Amino acid sequence: MKKLLMAGMVLPAFLSYANAQEVIKVKKINVAEDLFMEETKGETQEATEEDVKITRQIDIGEILSNLFPEINHIRKGGTANDITIRGFGRDNINVLIDGQRIYGACPNRMDPPIFHMSTRQVKEVKILEGPFDVSNQGSLAGVVNLISKDPEAGAGGSLFFTGGYFNYLHGGFDSYVGNDFVKVLVGYSKQYSKPYKSGEGKKITEYPSGMSAYKPSEIDHTAFDIDNAWAKMVLTPNQENEIKINYGFDEAKDVLYPYLMMDAMYDRTHRINGEYWIKPLDIKISAYWNFVKHDMQDRWRVSSTGWSRGYMMRTLAKTKTYGAKIEKGWKIGDIKLKTGIDAYLRNWKADNVVMTLDNRGMIPDVDIKNIGAFVEGAKKISNFVISAGLRVDSTKSEADKNALGTANSGIYEEYYGNNYDLSQTDTYVSGNIVLRYKFDKRSSVYMGFGHTVRVPDPEERFIALKKPPTKPDWVGNPNLNPTKNNEVDAGFEYYWGLFGIKGNVFYSDLTDYIYLTKIPSLVDTTKSATSYQNIDAHIYGGDLTVIGMLTDTVSIEAGAAYQRGKKDSGNYTDSDLAEIPPLKTRLALKYDNGAAFGMIETIYAARQSKVDTDLNEQPTKSYYVVNLKTGYNIKNKAFVGIGIDNLFDKNYYTHLSYLRNPFSAGTKVPEPGRFVYMNVNLSF
Repeated sequence: MKKLLMAGMVLPAFLSYANAQEVIKVKKINVAEDLFMEETKGETQEATEEDVKITRQIDIGEILSNLFPEINHIRKGGTANDITIRGFGRDNINVLIDGQRIYGACPNRMDPPIFHMSTRQVKEVKILEGPFDVSNQGSLAGVVNLISKDPEAGAGGSLFFTGGYFNYLHGGFDSYVGNDFVKVLVGYSKQYSKPYKSGEGKKITEYPSGMSAYKPSEIDHTAFDIDNAWAKMVLTPNQENEIKINYGFDEAKDVLYPYLMMDAMYDRTHRINGEYWIKPLDIKISAYWNFVKHDMQDRWRVSSTGWSRGYMMRTLAKTKTYGAKIEKGWKIGDIKLKTGIDAYLRNWKADNVVMTLDNRGMIPDVDIKNIGAFVEGAKKISNFVISAGLRVDSTKSEADKNALGTANSGIYEEYYGNNYDLSQTDTYVSGNIVLRYKFDKRSSVYMGFGHTVRVPDPEERFIALKKPPTKPDWVGNPNLNPTKNNEVDAGFEYYWGLFGIKGNVFYSDLTDYIYLTKIPSLVDTTKSATSYQNIDAHIYGGDLTVIGMLTDTVSIEAGAAYQRGKKDSGNYTDSDLAEIPPLKTRLALKYDNGAAFGMIETIYAARQSKVDTDLNEQPTKSYYVVNLKTGYNIKNKAFVGIGIDNLFDKNYYTHLSYLRNPFSAGTKVPEPGRFVYMNVNLSF
C-alpha cells in the first residue's frame, strides 16, 4: 500500500467484481497531463482488490459519481444513471467505449452512452476534465473513455455473485484462453432487481402520481432485468503488430423510470470495434459500428388505462454509429507529437404515438456526418512542460422531412414559418495550450487554456413532437449555432512522504450555450412548444483531493467539489443556470492488511438553492450518508465481502433527480434507502 501511494495520488476506483488478481484502474487526467507523452502522463490511480469487490454499484455512472465529487449522477430509476462533470451533461461531454462513439436511442436518455457497457467488461476508465481533448470531436467540457479488458495468455477466469436488498442479483463469469499468437476472452453477466425503497420506506414506483402513477398491479414490477455478453480476441502475429477485435451485446428489459412518464420495454445494443497497431511506425488504425434499438411505453402507468393496444403513448427509437480513426505518433528532436484523422456517421430515428397522434419521425431520420483532423504535442524545457493541441472539423447535420408523420408534418412551419433549414454544415477549430512547472517528479503547478466546439445534437435541432391541445409541443431549433467553450484551468499537486494534495479551479465562458426555452405557435395563440435557444453563460468552480497513510494499514481519503453556473444573455428573469449540482464532499477511512479490508465512507452534498425559476427548477435539501464495507481474501482465490450503503437509512435526493421537459412526470426520484449486500468471487 505504501508503494502505491508513493507512486502518486491514489483514489478508489470500483469498476468490476473481479478475481483476486485483477486491479481495475481509473485515470483522472488534469489539463497539464497528456495521454501519449511519458513526461506529462498522469499517475494511474488504482483500487485495491478489496475496493473492487465489496461494491454493489449497479452501473458505471453511479460508481463515478460516488468516486469523484465533481461527477454527479442523474437518478431516473434503479439503473442507467447518466452523469454530469463540473455541471456539464448530455452531449457536452463525450462518453466513449474503447475510443468509439456510442449514443443512446431514447430522446430522454433512458439509455445514456455510459449505460452501454457493463461493469464486468471494464478494465480502465480515463477521465479528462475540461476542453483539452483534440483527439475526439465535440469534447466541449470533458471526455470519459471506458476501456475493455484484454484476454491473457494461458487459461483462467472468474465466477462472481452479488445478492442484496430489494431482490438485487448480479452474477456471471468471464473466461480467457490464449498463447503468444492468439488470446480470447468471453464473458456473461446478468442483473435483476425489484424496485428499491427510499429511506422513508416507499418503493420508487410509489412516487409518481396522477396519470403518470404506476397501476396498483405494477408497484412491485421488475425494476430491471439486464443481460450482457461479450467477446474479445487479440492477435499478435509478431512483436511488431497487434490486432484487437471486440464485440458486446446488451439487452435491458423491463427497466422502470419513475423520473419519466414511460418505461423501457427493452433496450438492445450491439457493439463491434477493431484496432490494428503497427508498433514500429506507432500507427493505430481503428474502426467501429454500434446499433441501439429502444422501445418505451406507458404500459404500466395509469395513463394507459382504457387503451386496447396496451399503451397511450409509445416511442420506438433506433440509433447507429460507425466511424474510423488513424493515429500516428512522431518524435522530432525532444518534441513528441501525435497526429490523426477521423470520421463518423451518427444516425437517429424515433417514431412516437401519443393518443391518436401519429408522430412518426419524432427524431426525423437525422444524420450527423463528421470528418476531422488533429495534432497534439508536448515539449519539456528545464522544469517546464508545454503542451498544445489543435483540431479542425467539418460536421453536416441533416434531417429527413419525409420521415415526419401526419401529426408533426407541419411543426417546423408552425413555430418557425419558412425561416429554417433542415440541413446545416458547421466548420470550426478547437485547440488548447498548457504550461506546467514541475517542482520535482510528482509535485507541480499548471495553467491551461482550451477552446472547444460542440455541434447541436439531432434532438436539439430537429426533434418534432406534436402533443394534445392542452400540452406544449416539443420542437427542435434548426437554426441553433454550435456551442463554444473558452475555458481557463489552473491547479497544483503536491506530495510529501505518504501524503498528497491536489486541486484545480476553472472558469468556462460559453458562447451560444444550448438551453431550454419556450416558444409560441405562429398559427395558434393557445399553443406553445418547449424548444432550445442559444444563450451566453459561464460556469466556474473547482475541486480538491487529499490522501495519505495514517499507519501501515490505515489510510484516509478526502475530496470536495463546487461549481456555479450563470446566464449572461438570453430571454430570462433568473440568471442561475439549471441542473448545476451543489457542493459535494467525500471522506473515507480505510483499513487494509493485505487479507482483511474495511472502509467507512461518508458523502455530503449541500443544499442547492441557486436554481432556475424560469424552468420551475426546485431547490434540493442537503444530505449526508454513511457507507460501510468489509471483505476478506481467501488464499488469493476467493473473496467474500459485505457492504451497507446508506447505513442510517436516510431519505434524500440528489439535485439531478428530476427532469423538466415534455416527457417529465415532475417526479423526484429518491436515492436508495439502506442497502445491505454480499459479494462472492471465485477465480480459477
